Amino acid sequence: MEKAIIERVQNILNKPLQDIKTIEKISHDDFFKNYLKKNTPVKITQMMDSWKAREIWSLDYFEKIGKDKETFMYKGNIRQNDTNWQFGAFQDYLNEIRNSDTDTYLGNMPIAKMFPELLEHVDFSLISKNTVRNSTSLWIGPPGTLTGWHTDRLANNILALIEGRKLVFLVSPKDSDSMYPSDKYEPGSRLSDVNMENFNDSKHSLFKDLNVQYTIINPGEMLFIPQTWWHCVYGLDISISSNNFAFTPIDNFKMKTTELIKRKLHSVGLFGSKDCVCHYVNEEGKRVKR
Repeated sequence: MEKAIIERVQNILNKPLQDIKTIEKISHDDFFKNYLKKNTPVKITQMMDSWKAREIWSLDYFEKIGKDKETFMYKGNIRQNDTNWQFGAFQDYLNEIRNSDTDTYLGNMPIAKMFPELLEHVDFSLISKNTVRNSTSLWIGPPGTLTGWHTDRLANNILALIEGRKLVFLVSPKDSDSMYPSDKYEPGSRLSDVNMENFNDSKHSLFKDLNVQYTIINPGEMLFIPQTWWHCVYGLDISISSNNFAFTPIDNFKMKTTELIKRKLHSVGLFGSKDCVCHYVNEEGKRVKR
C-alpha cells in the first residue's frame, strides 16, 4: 500500500520527496533546543521501549477495557471531504476495524476522559517537560485511513505508534500560501483544500512545486510534528497510536482566551464556516456538536 501512495504523491510533485530527519534518542534539553524551539520535525526511533503501552495495548486489550464505553468515530477523510461522524458502542467500532473492510476511524479520542488509567502507559515527557498544558489522545483505525492536510495551529504534536504503521507527509508553514487554506472550520486546526485522493491539477497547481517531506512511522517510533506544519497521515495497517498536543505558555493563553471565544461563537453559528469538522447533521436534520 505504501509504495502505491508514495508513487502517486511523487507523480503529483515536480520535486522529489524528501526524508524527514530521523534520530534514535535525544535528551529533553536537546529536543527543546534543537527541535521544539526551532519548530523542526524529527522522527525518534528508540525512546518508547519502556512504555507499558508497547507491552499490552492491542485490539483485544481495548475490547476488554472498553466494553461499556461509547464514543464518536468518523468515516473517510472528514477534512477535505464531507464530515461523517457517528456515535455508538466502542466495541462495535473495534469489531469493524478488526475486519479491516471499513473506513471507520476511532480518531482523537481523549484518553483522560475515556481511559484515564492509560495515561500511565505512555511517556510524552520529551515534550511535556517544556510545555504548560498537554492533551493526550488515542487513535485506532484500519488500513487505508486518511487524515487529510491540516495544521495544528496552537499545539506542538508528537505522534507515537504502538501497533501498525502510518505514512506521514509534511509541508513547512513557510509554504502555507501554496497549501490552499480552506474555509472549512476545525477547532485548533487550519485545513487545506488540497485533496491527495482527488488532486485537482489546475486548481492546486502551486502545490506541485512544494518541498514535501515524508516518513513511515513503525511500532515503537514517534514523530514530532511542530506547530503550524501541514501534515497528511495515511494508516497502512490496523494501527493503534497515541499523540500528545502540547501548549507553550503563550499558546495556552491563546487557547483559554481568543480560541475559547471563537469556539463558543462557532457553536452557535456566529464564527467560522458552517461547513466544519466539529458538527454533524443528525437523523432529524439538526446540527449537532460532536
